[in-house]
Amino acid sequence: MQTPNMTRREFARVAAVGATGIAGALVAKAAAPASPLKIAIIGDSSCIPDLRREVACLLINGKHLVDTGWCAALRMREYGFDPLALESIIISHFHQDHYIGLPQLLFYISMRKFGRQKNPAPPLNIFGPSEHLQRVVEAADAFLQIPRFPELALDRKLVPLTAGDKFEVPDLRFETFAAHHLSGKNQLEQALVYKVTDKTSGACAVFTGDTHHHPPIAEFARGASLLVHDGAHTAPKDAAQIAQQAGVKKLVLIHFSQSRAAKILAEAKAVFPNTELAEEGRTLEVSGP
Repeated sequence: MQTPNMTRREFARVAAVGATGIAGALVAKAAAPASPLKIAIIGDSSCIPDLRREVACLLINGKHLVDTGWCAALRMREYGFDPLALESIIISHFHQDHYIGLPQLLFYISMRKFGRQKNPAPPLNIFGPSEHLQRVVEAADAFLQIPRFPELALDRKLVPLTAGDKFEVPDLRFETFAAHHLSGKNQLEQALVYKVTDKTSGACAVFTGDTHHHPPIAEFARGASLLVHDGAHTAPKDAAQIAQQAGVKKLVLIHFSQSRAAKILAEAKAVFPNTELAEEGRTLEVSGP
């Protein structure tokens, strides 16, 4: 705004400088490369989630959901993501809190797609440990009474996995590794650690899912920029040591109760300073190496 003591020429010069600055900022923003790998925290809580929170689950690039929590479909919508955009559901293991939201998610997608698709969409990929994948998905179908309501059946593809398997989706490559996770009967659960890499940039992140302390994860995570590690079954200092040994840039702890949040963060940061707690609704941007 021109002041009483400012000449027209001075006002024009100040306005031009301001416009140039704004234009330059817009050009710089447009020129900045978008992160090739975006990890949205849909849930961060433990097995029985804290009030107004969701069990640990993640969304990769808005298209690939890792675990379904209790009600991931609703949480995705709250955070601005569309469940209809999902191309893959990736399950870390088949303890109930990591798949209990599957029937709700399938029902939401079925209801929203029913009668609205003009062209057939690619099948929804459902990846998960081989031992229980088919059984759990069939149980979800039974719960939804698909034989009674066949119009709700989704075109999908089940992809059973064992540790060491690799698979690809458009733009991304996944590798798997065995976690060390015990069931309620103290038996080893078939649980998978996932490494996801952007094919073009090499940006890489690792998600442990549930795991007790398992040092070999460090070697599997080597070269990744981000490690999202279980904060419930592994002591914070042990997760931090794994991040340190792997040489990752950032450690994010997930799957914890809010009552323990400050304590586990302090313990982990004492070993690995660049540690954060997962925070629902936040998106982590992972850059290339």
